[in-house]
Amino acid sequence: MVLATLVVILVGWLTSIGILPISQMINYSDAGLRFIRVWILLAIAIGLIVPTITFVIWFKYPEIRKIFGLYLLVLIIQIVTEQIVSIWLPSLVVIIGTLYTAFRVWQLWHEQQFIKSTDFVERGNFRIISSVLWLLLLFWSSNLIMLLTLSWPSIL
Repeated sequence: MVLATLVVILVGWLTSIGILPISQMINYSDAGLRFIRVWILLAIAIGLIVPTITFVIWFKYPEIRKIFGLYLLVLIIQIVTEQIVSIWLPSLVVIIGTLYTAFRVWQLWHEQQFIKSTDFVERGNFRIISSVLWLLLLFWSSNLIMLLTLSWPSIL
């Protein structure tokens, strides 16, 4: 989070003084804007609500609480950072999203490997937790592709 914050501050400063050729605003086409609106609703449903429900249901398991608690903490920090930074330079949301999404993909992959190597939950619960992690991993990997193909071209 510290590294992402430092990168965002540096890129924002270099952009605001005109050194980096990054637009200060995000310039989506009408179709791109409609897609982003739907994508944000998916991000809320899949990326926020599903892990929150999982966190609450399996709260008694410290390992699962840690996995989803850290996931949600980083997600909340990203959202707050994007809200604050978008006041200064809206296009930085794309950079923040890319950095945090790449981290989140790594984080979910790491946690998926972790739960495979431990016996802290019953077999049925393991399948559910593993499925939630795979769903999140698929969604955030898709988000990374979306950022690179739709959002980055709109600020460059």
